Amino acid sequence: MSFRQVIKNRQFRALWLAQLVSNFGDWLALLALFSFIAFRLHSTPSQIAWMLISFTLRVAFLGPIAGVFVDRWNLKRIMIASDLIRAVLAALLAVSTELYQIYLLAFALSCVSCFFLPAQTVAIPLLVRREALLIANSINAQTVQLIRVTSPAIAGALVAWAGHKVCFYIDSLSFVISAALLSTITLHRETTQTHKGIRSIPVEIIEGLTFIAEHRAILFLTISMTSAILAIGAFDAVIVIYVRDILSADSRLFGVLISTVAVGTILGALLIGRFGQRWSKLHLVVLGIFGIGINVLILAVLSSVVATVICSFGLGLSVACVLIPSRTLIQEESPPSMLGRVSSTSMSLMTAAQLGAFLIAGTLANWVGIRNLYFMVAVTLILISIFGYGYKRAMG
Repeated sequence: MSFRQVIKNRQFRALWLAQLVSNFGDWLALLALFSFIAFRLHSTPSQIAWMLISFTLRVAFLGPIAGVFVDRWNLKRIMIASDLIRAVLAALLAVSTELYQIYLLAFALSCVSCFFLPAQTVAIPLLVRREALLIANSINAQTVQLIRVTSPAIAGALVAWAGHKVCFYIDSLSFVISAALLSTITLHRETTQTHKGIRSIPVEIIEGLTFIAEHRAILFLTISMTSAILAIGAFDAVIVIYVRDILSADSRLFGVLISTVAVGTILGALLIGRFGQRWSKLHLVVLGIFGIGINVLILAVLSSVVATVICSFGLGLSVACVLIPSRTLIQEESPPSMLGRVSSTSMSLMTAAQLGAFLIAGTLANWVGIRNLYFMVAVTLILISIFGYGYKRAMG
């Protein structure tokens, strides 16, 4: 399969364009939001931190519940309803003036997204053939990273030219356009659980967890990814301090590093889509975790600007090697009736690990030092990859 063949699929193209439009609007709104609360409301660091928490905390707790309803309900209706609700919430952000209003709206937006993301994950295998899944996920990953590279400059220009409200209105419009695109696709899936009530939700969540525990490949993938995200979260949490204190650089280098990671992920996604079909997906994940560990190790040893930029690019390549095959493997190996729960539960575990890393990384860095923390992260990731390689060989 080639990228061109997948893009020619009209149904997948509509889903991809919907993601492109809504993600672009999301990033504009997110950057405008933080600009507004930081520079207009003069919020404290803790208040900004709570804003980050309001965006991420819901994934850890609401994700498994959302996965249950994604497995029960009509996928197309879930995605369209999610887009239209988020369009209203984004428009309300434009008229919000108090910090508590922004907190509530941001939390509500992220809660609705908990339903859209697993629904999109379930929809992709229904729109493309099994052999095209890796490329389809590669295209989605490239799209997300490309938006991360381009949107900060556009958001900054828009805020300076017309104020933060225009970004919120653009985000609202992007959800409406996304819903219109999604209305053109056709999804055929049997829904046999719509009659179940709220009381059966814990049982269905346990069913998803049991499937993960009993499926050796997905269990290995979930444990490895959760451990890797915990280590990577510790790295991410103090990278800006590393740039300031170890490299003696300013925010410009920090921005360059973020963009460099995104560019590396785009190239990595392209390479995975082009050549990854020849490899075992578990081997690709193990290779990606090993690559992240090696790049963090080199970065900690050399502690120079040039090495940090190069390693940031290598981190992006390695992240693509982890994320795309792992999502594809979950789509391939999970029963269609359970894919929403499996994907959302895996995402919840990884988000919980990331939040845990954010909470402990700063204290740990103060105790052992940033470079020593990075050595610990690197060693942890390399050991995870070695264990993963041995586990994969034992699986056969």
